[in-house]
Amino acid sequence: MNLEPLKQTGRLATIALTGLFVFSCKKDTPKPEPEPEPVERTEAQLIKDDIYKYYKLYSLWDKSIPDYTSDPAQFTDKYGSADLVLDALKKMTPAHAAYSSGVLDRFSYMLGLDGYNTGATASGRLKMDSNDGYGIYVQLGTEDGKTAQPIIYFVEGGSPAQKAGLKRSDFITAVNGDSDYSIAVTCTNTGCTINDASARDKMMNKLNTALDAGTLKLQVKHQDGTTETEDLTYANGYTINPIYKDEVYTYNGSSVGYLALSSFEEISSSATNKKNMDDAFTKFQNANIKSLIVDLRYNGGGYVESSAYVADKIAGTIGADKRLMLTYDVNDYIKNDAKLSKEFANTYFSGSSGLNLTKVYFLVSEGTASAAEMLINVLKPHLTVQVIASGTRTYGKPVGFFEEVIRNKVSFWPVSFMLRNSKGVSEYWDGLTPDKSNVDDYVFVDFGDKKETMLATALNDALPGITAKAALSTVSSKSRRSISQGQVNTRPERGMFKRR
Repeated sequence: MNLEPLKQTGRLATIALTGLFVFSCKKDTPKPEPEPEPVERTEAQLIKDDIYKYYKLYSLWDKSIPDYTSDPAQFTDKYGSADLVLDALKKMTPAHAAYSSGVLDRFSYMLGLDGYNTGATASGRLKMDSNDGYGIYVQLGTEDGKTAQPIIYFVEGGSPAQKAGLKRSDFITAVNGDSDYSIAVTCTNTGCTINDASARDKMMNKLNTALDAGTLKLQVKHQDGTTETEDLTYANGYTINPIYKDEVYTYNGSSVGYLALSSFEEISSSATNKKNMDDAFTKFQNANIKSLIVDLRYNGGGYVESSAYVADKIAGTIGADKRLMLTYDVNDYIKNDAKLSKEFANTYFSGSSGLNLTKVYFLVSEGTASAAEMLINVLKPHLTVQVIASGTRTYGKPVGFFEEVIRNKVSFWPVSFMLRNSKGVSEYWDGLTPDKSNVDDYVFVDFGDKKETMLATALNDALPGITAKAALSTVSSKSRRSISQGQVNTRPERGMFKRR
C-alpha cells in the first residue's frame, strides 16, 4: 500500500487542526483594556492634598499621621474642605484632656488669601507686624456699682485710636451719636453681676458692629470727668508699635524700669522697631536700674527672634559668656534637611546690654501666650524672676510655626517646633504658674500709673514704700469695678512664628 497520500493527508489535517486551535485561542483571549485616562484633580482637591503633604512634612507630630504621601487623595477625598482636612489631622495628634479639642494641636491654622474660602471661619489673629481696625479693646466697668458702661482696657500702638489720644481707662459714653451705652448691674463684696444679659448682648452687638464700620464717632469720658469726641477712620494694615510704655521709677536712690509690650513685632528687618527697643534699654541702662517690670498681660506673642532679642537685652551682662538661651524640638525631616535645620540651631545669649539686674517681674494674664511665655521661660534659669498674674496661669503654648503658602491661595501654619529653655523646660501646655495670682487688672488708670494694681504689686516688692501700700488693699473696696461677664472684644492670640 502506498502510504504517502495518507501521510500527506494526515499532515494537512494536522495543519488544519492546528490552525483551527490557534484561531480559536486568538478569538477567546480578550484584548487588554486601555489604561484609564488620569482624572485631573480640581484646584480645591489639590489644595486639600497639599494641606496633608505639608502637615505630614513639617508637623511636630508627624509620626501620629498615617502615610498617604504617594496618594494623598485616599485621605483628603474623605473631607469636603481644606479646613476639614486640617481638623482631621489635628485630631490625630497626642491627647491632652484639659483642652476642649482633646488633643495637643489646637494651634495649626490656615487663612485664605485674597478671599479664597478654605471652609474655615474667620481667624482672630493679627497680621504679622500690622493690624486692621481702630485698635480699641473694650470691656465693661462700673463707677458707682449700679450702672456699667464700656471702658477701654487697651489701645494698640500705631492705631487710629492711639493717634487720636484715646487711652486705657476712658469710658465710652456715645457711639455715632447714640448714647444708649449703659446697663444696670448689682455689685456686692464678691463682685458685680449684670441684671439683664439680653441688654448686655444688645449693647455689645451694637458696639461690635460700630467697630467694624469704615468710620466711627466716639465720645469718651476721661477719669478726670472731662469728655471729648473723636472722629476715627478704619485703618487697613496700620503698623503696630509694640512698646506702649517705657518708664523709670526712682525711690530712695534705687531705680526700677517698666516696659510694656503688646507683641513681638519684627526687629531684624525693621529699623524703627529695633531703634525703639534699643532706646528703651539704653534709657534703663543710663538709669542704672536694678529691677525691671515687663508688662505682658495683653501680649499674645509674635516672632521668636524678636522675643530672643528682648531676652538678651534683659539678661544683660550675664549673657556675656554666651550661655545657652534656648533649643528647638523638630521632627526628623527638618533635622535632616541641611537648609531647614540651620534655622533651628540653638540660640545663645550675647550680652547685648550693660544691665545687671537682680530681679525681673512679669505681669501676665491668661492671654499671655507663645513668644511672650517664651521670654519668661528662657530667662528663668538665669535671673530671679517673679510672675504676677491677673488670673491663675498664662495661656499655655510652647510651640510655634512658620508659613507655607499653598498655590497662592492659602497661608498655612502647621505647628513645627517646640522651644525649650537651657534647663530643658518646655511643655507648659496648661500655662506658666505665677508666683502671685488673681491680682486685679485695674483698668481705671492708665498703664504706668503707680496706682495700677498689677504694677503697684511689683513696684512695692522692688522699691518698698514707693507706693502707699494702703492703695493695694483699698482698690478692691472702691465702687469702680470691672465686669467679668462684659468683655466686648479680646486681644487675639498672636502666635510664635519664625520667618523663613
